[in-house]
Amino acid sequence: MADDLQEEIKKIAEKIPGCRYVSLVGYDGIVVAQAIIDADFDTNLFDAEISSLTLTSREIKETLNLGAENELIWLTQSAFFIIHPVGNDYFLYACLKSTGSNPGVARIELNKAKATLRKIIYPEG
Repeated sequence: MADDLQEEIKKIAEKIPGCRYVSLVGYDGIVVAQAIIDADFDTNLFDAEISSLTLTSREIKETLNLGAENELIWLTQSAFFIIHPVGNDYFLYACLKSTGSNPGVARIELNKAKATLRKIIYPEG
């Protein structure tokens, strides 16, 4: 399972122009699979902190009864993050360069990958 996940994450990262890295992370902040293209920082720290962001987002969604969460986009001065939940236990996200990247391609690739990743993680579902 781990090798299959790693290979899928690598494929996603390689398809996205301006991608720094792609991670599949548990909501506990622990990385499950990751592909680093161009990151000169501690991506594991980012995974843990993005997990905090996703947990807060999930809590707000439930409090406001907003239905299923499909995607979270977060743009900062130095990075563009596109985050997708994968089942109840994990999320998938891409960290892109703030300039010279292609968030549209990232959104498409992450969305397509969710179904494949779900089948690997939850084989009976």
